[in-house]
Amino acid sequence: MTSDPSTAAIARLRGEFVCATTELGFLHEQAPTILRDLRRALIVCSLFYLLFSVADVLALGLPGAAPSLLARALVPVLAWAGLRHARRAAAPVKAAYRVASVFTLLGMFTYMFVAWRRPADTLLHGTSVGLMAVVILIFIPNRLRTSVAIALGSSLVFVALAWIQHLETTRHLVSMTMLVLFANAFGAVAANRHARLWREQYRTRQVLTNLSVRDPLTGCYNRRHLNAALLDGEIARARRYRLSLSLIMCDLDGFKAINDTYGHHAGDELLRCFANLLQAMTRESIDTVVRYGGEEFLIILPETRLDGAVELAERVRAAFAAERIPYGDTALATTASFGVVGADFAANQAITPQSLIAVADDLMYVAKRGGRNQVRARQVETGMARVA
Repeated sequence: MTSDPSTAAIARLRGEFVCATTELGFLHEQAPTILRDLRRALIVCSLFYLLFSVADVLALGLPGAAPSLLARALVPVLAWAGLRHARRAAAPVKAAYRVASVFTLLGMFTYMFVAWRRPADTLLHGTSVGLMAVVILIFIPNRLRTSVAIALGSSLVFVALAWIQHLETTRHLVSMTMLVLFANAFGAVAANRHARLWREQYRTRQVLTNLSVRDPLTGCYNRRHLNAALLDGEIARARRYRLSLSLIMCDLDGFKAINDTYGHHAGDELLRCFANLLQAMTRESIDTVVRYGGEEFLIILPETRLDGAVELAERVRAAFAAERIPYGDTALATTASFGVVGADFAANQAITPQSLIAVADDLMYVAKRGGRNQVRARQVETGMARVA
């Protein structure tokens, strides 16, 4: 989740994140929980659905209850097939929601059949339909608007059936209708509240995670996250698929002089501007920008050869050298030095994160000693280092 508040907003009625990407990330993280809850819900509902077939037998007798028993038996069969499908699907949450929708639709349809076969028990059926609506809305995981449509639609069909048969007094039918509608309203409000709270918890966790892995001044990843998993993960991927990987180490030139002359707030403004430039000129969700030290930044470029990394470094160098940052009555300006290292893991599997960073750091200082505002590069190869 990004720091943009709009991506973390939750729709009041839908109970979902307004941003589709954020909602997708939430569902991806919660997939194991959703599948577990679906399995539990379908097992419990199927069990009770079968147990209530006893009432069909008592009301209709064994031969007369046979069609109702057959209809009820379809529900657990569908639940079993649906759970198998959801576990094997490439998109498990979408599959789980489809299974939940089909299961609840079939369950309510078969119950309409049972209610039609047992018209003398209309008031009892009304209580059952109200409870089933609450179960659909709260207990069975699904999109809120889908659950509301199934629960309310099925309830209205039952109410219409009861009024058409009109075997109870009008007073009883009115009371039953109000009870069924109240159950739907209560379930919808409770389901909406649960969906929003669930996403608010996720949003809070994401904010805390971002605070722990990102630099608060620039928004870039911090060095702790780099050392904990970031670079190791990229190198492991490059090693596994025998890909190229490049690093760019960059450092602002004359940064101490700017701090001494204009103050630390000016230095902070310069760092933010440089970080924004790096993030704007790199590939979103592919490249990674890390604040490595005080005024040092590291760029990780997966699947990038040395020539491509050098080209990027040169573009960043030229753009930043031309940058003028307004600050009070003056405009801040400086340059940056760059050390670029490239590695081909198809040819060299023994490269370590520490060695790559060390080479990039050394090259950056070579650029500084050579006059600053320069790019120095090297390709790391088996048994040798080639200067580019």
